[in-house]
Amino acid sequence: MKILFIIISVLISHNSYSQGWIAQNSGTSSTLTEIFFTSANTGWVCGNNGIIKFSTNGGNNWSSQSSSTSEILWALYFINNATGWVTGNNGLIKFTSNSGTNWISQNSGTFVSLWYPHFVNSNTGWIAGSNGVILKTTNGGVIWNTQASGTSNVLYSIFFADQNNGWAAGESGTILHTSNGGTNWTLQTSGTPLLLHCVNFVNSNTGWITGFSGIILSTTNGGAGWNNQTSGVNVFLRSCDFINSSTGWVAGDNGTILSTTNSGTNWILQSSLTNSNFYSTCFVNSTLGWAVGENGTIRSTVTGGRTFKNLQLTVLIEGFYDESLNTMISDSAIVYLRSETFPYPLIDSAAGVINSDGTGSFNFLHPDDGANYFLIVKHRNSLETWSSSSQTFISDSLTFDFSNSSSQAFGNNLKLKGSRWTVYSGDTDNNGFTDLNDLLFVYNYASEFQSGYLLSDINGDYDTDLSDVLIVYNNSQNFIHLIF
Repeated sequence: MKILFIIISVLISHNSYSQGWIAQNSGTSSTLTEIFFTSANTGWVCGNNGIIKFSTNGGNNWSSQSSSTSEILWALYFINNATGWVTGNNGLIKFTSNSGTNWISQNSGTFVSLWYPHFVNSNTGWIAGSNGVILKTTNGGVIWNTQASGTSNVLYSIFFADQNNGWAAGESGTILHTSNGGTNWTLQTSGTPLLLHCVNFVNSNTGWITGFSGIILSTTNGGAGWNNQTSGVNVFLRSCDFINSSTGWVAGDNGTILSTTNSGTNWILQSSLTNSNFYSTCFVNSTLGWAVGENGTIRSTVTGGRTFKNLQLTVLIEGFYDESLNTMISDSAIVYLRSETFPYPLIDSAAGVINSDGTGSFNFLHPDDGANYFLIVKHRNSLETWSSSSQTFISDSLTFDFSNSSSQAFGNNLKLKGSRWTVYSGDTDNNGFTDLNDLLFVYNYASEFQSGYLLSDINGDYDTDLSDVLIVYNNSQNFIHLIF
């Protein structure tokens, strides 16, 4: 048990630095136009002057690959750790089957800029380009065939949910859709004349498109209707990436990164710590992602881009607190955040260490500023205790003190020791009651003269003895139990 206490302390110290977006060293000052990861470790970036870089450790280190071109490379797409394509100016297409060790030219049959490739398997893929160009292959790019898009507008992005259903987006609010693999492309109504730059779908019905002036469009019916979402920004949003129908990110100019966990009903501005324009963002799960852009900028996150909300808590544990010295034996605890609305769903939890003065620092990822949460303290052999009212984080921080009044706890469920209020001790099985089961548990350990970091050690002195038994006995006699 003491080992667990030490581990929690180390993790808290480490995680205090693992928050939000942090810089990675790309080793270049060139603009990076696209980033693509196939797993938590394996990814590529491309950009100006034919640059391609490769990482096998989540972007901590980037090594250069030879593209044998000086053209701007606009985008790349991989279907596994080995097989991928990169596209660029003057009809450039290159292919690799060995993770980029060798990049081999493919014949596009065009000299327009090719902006974005998308594949659904190792054989079948499409590329969107200038002058309304859409190319398709069914043999991994050995042969690329032109499809009739019906437009001459630049198409900056293309995405297929499966082999049949796909969308392309571009200048002048252009959105095209196909339900037969691109044999026929039909125009959808975007409701905007703005340039649309990135399209992303999670299934054949649900998708988003981003572009100029902070525009974010969404659909839940395959694009039969597109709705304008409120981004809260007025910059060019060049890239979007969703991992499911609820959770996604967009990135764009002036270091803008936005996130949503409710399908875009609300978009939250995240701190990227840069003013560089972002060209691309990529996520492999709800926490791990990257964004790239001008000046060789790479940002990565292991928290979904969210910064920690910090709770500065004061709480005293009855058995561990010595009122004569006004000090407490330090120990670990967990704080839970629950919604203020019945049935009080769990929002987040954080482990922390309660110091000898009763203070502890707890970092949370999922609460929002301005929202209301109940605070619930759980200690290994003490009674779960709820705050009497919901509390609110402001500017990522919250301070709360259980020790200054019984009214701080729901149902005034605290015990007075000296002039300070403490959480009741003795609920060794954490079932919400201090009862005969707890008493027998502690008594048995005491009768065997057990010592160490044990649940039976109610006062934290590393010995289970009569003093521990008496604490549990008194609280069980008074029918002390959880109140919420």
